Amino acid sequence: SDIGDPHCRINMLQFRSACAIRHSPSLHSRYGLRCPSIKQHTRPHAVAASGAATDAITDGLILSHGKAGSWDEVGVGSPVVRCFIGDNEQRWFMWYTGRGAEAPSLDGVTPSSGSIGVAYSNNGVEWQRGSTFIEGARGEAASQDVGAVLEPNKDWWTFDTCHMQVSDVQILSNSSVNSGVGVFWMFYSGGDFEALAAPPNMPFSLKGTPCEGLRMRPGLAMSQDGRNWARIEGDHHTGALFDVGGEGEWDELFIGAPQVVAAGPRDMRMYYHSWDARRGRYVVGLATSPDGFRWSKQGVVFDPAASSAAGSGAHDALGATFRHVVRDVDNKQFLMFYEAVAADGSSSIGLAVSKDGRRDWRRCPTPVLSASSSPGAWDQGGVGAPCAVAMSAGKWRLYYAAKQRPGEGPWTGIGLALSVDGGSTFEGAPSQYKRRTGPAGK
Repeated sequence: SDIGDPHCRINMLQFRSACAIRHSPSLHSRYGLRCPSIKQHTRPHAVAASGAATDAITDGLILSHGKAGSWDEVGVGSPVVRCFIGDNEQRWFMWYTGRGAEAPSLDGVTPSSGSIGVAYSNNGVEWQRGSTFIEGARGEAASQDVGAVLEPNKDWWTFDTCHMQVSDVQILSNSSVNSGVGVFWMFYSGGDFEALAAPPNMPFSLKGTPCEGLRMRPGLAMSQDGRNWARIEGDHHTGALFDVGGEGEWDELFIGAPQVVAAGPRDMRMYYHSWDARRGRYVVGLATSPDGFRWSKQGVVFDPAASSAAGSGAHDALGATFRHVVRDVDNKQFLMFYEAVAADGSSSIGLAVSKDGRRDWRRCPTPVLSASSSPGAWDQGGVGAPCAVAMSAGKWRLYYAAKQRPGEGPWTGIGLALSVDGGSTFEGAPSQYKRRTGPAGK
């Protein structure tokens, strides 16, 4: 069933504020922003999001991988969805990760990672996408200017030369950025071409083999319009916001999917995951910052497999990876929707709840969304990389990435599930979701 005329409540800013953003030379002069090296192509007008093959069950599907020759033809994933509300309209943006045919694959650790693109919608269901890089259009033409917006860095010394994966986009104001209005902040993870061997206990087919792109660090880019981005050079010598952990630390391998919650004045919290070789599973850690530029690690805050209720057969026996932490305003708590990894490597979406968003995360004992059980379904191979959007009357939308075949492979589509009215709850939050039915795209 469809959702009619939603009134978005969380992570939704007045659209007029977004429209007011203009070019600000101070961004470039004060923080050394470097415009991304985006190739300019002759590109067609934006097209509606394509669905999966006609013989597949497509319940939930809203965006499939691109057509042959597109920047995202191999896979798409890691959706970051935001809604901006004006006086008489909604404008939805989805930033997501996509990979082309020639890009390197790290699907066993960070599926579909490659470049970053943007799609546009009037309702959060039917999306306009582009097959090449954006042109940088403004004004009325901007709504049709969709496609890839950031690609791996061409500067050899940087942390994101091999691949990139978006994990958060939001509008924030900061006294350090003298633009006068809110600015789009994009947090992402990037990997370089340093060859690194994965630990022998890691569930990765290339473990023990030197693998390029595995060493990932967190990055930041800024934009006045959500389409044209400039990287910010962080404190680390590679341009990253901060480095991986030292030898023997839980995050020495990589910093995965940095996602930020602005919890209050001078209280920015970045959640990220890594493979902890000592524990033998994925765990989620926290870093904090007063301004979004200088970060201090706080250690592991969520280790679902350590729960006394979790066993070897639990949906998250191998831990939590990609996640989305949001405020649950109705219940005055924080929710973490996370990609749960089972002992056999299969993935589902789990839920955890915390009163302060820092410690004492309580996990729901069952997934809120699992891979489809329908033969031939586009998402029967696994689901993950969740992005939750709060709607009116306590309802939620859950955007997610999925694939048709189990095992290591790219996410091949992005789906949408809806909280079930009158369904089960956990700590007051909906814990039962159903896939949206209806056509994907126009």
